[in-house]
Amino acid sequence: ARAFKDSGIPRDELYICGTVLSNRVNGEEAAYKKTAQGCLENMQAFSAGNIDKLDMIMLDYPGPNDESVRGQWKAFEEMKTNKLVDDLAVSNFSPAQLDAILVNPDATKPTVNQLPFSVAFHPRDILDYNSKRGVHVQSWSPLSRVLGRYGTELASIGKKYGKTAAQVGLRWIVQSGASFCTQSKSKIHFEEDLNVFDFDLTSEEMKRISQLAA
Repeated sequence: ARAFKDSGIPRDELYICGTVLSNRVNGEEAAYKKTAQGCLENMQAFSAGNIDKLDMIMLDYPGPNDESVRGQWKAFEEMKTNKLVDDLAVSNFSPAQLDAILVNPDATKPTVNQLPFSVAFHPRDILDYNSKRGVHVQSWSPLSRVLGRYGTELASIGKKYGKTAAQVGLRWIVQSGASFCTQSKSKIHFEEDLNVFDFDLTSEEMKRISQLAA
């Protein structure tokens, strides 16, 4: 938050997301209180950068049962009602855990479900069950176990596009219908990870990549 304040970058040029970890408490009321506390702590931390509203807040993990998940979501709904955040998101939610929220027709639908999804790990149903519920899949750790296992094949495909193995692996995620989050201590690597929107893999290349971990 302080880095944002010192950067001079206009607020509307950034999409700022907070996270809450409240999955170890059991029961709707306990989960609500723990999640509400996490929301408050987010806003207190971001206030150091004069940030008084977030673009998105994400549950890192679901609670241990449906009641706990509904308690977590109640706290998120209140944060949105209070105009402290625009979008609500989840991470590592199964179909049943999403349905614990969506069983309420008036519930705010999660914008994103952040999941392990990559060239190395892509169960067939992972995109389908989220899409059917109107939830977008975002990959966390999108290159985990990818380059060491499949780097040679990905680099071979990327050669004709002037792209690295990492860029091909990330482009595969995008063309599969998901997105990804990435981080790096290196500005060069970070820019490389984002430079994947100026080429398209062929359908045959997509198929070859999908079969690498089959």
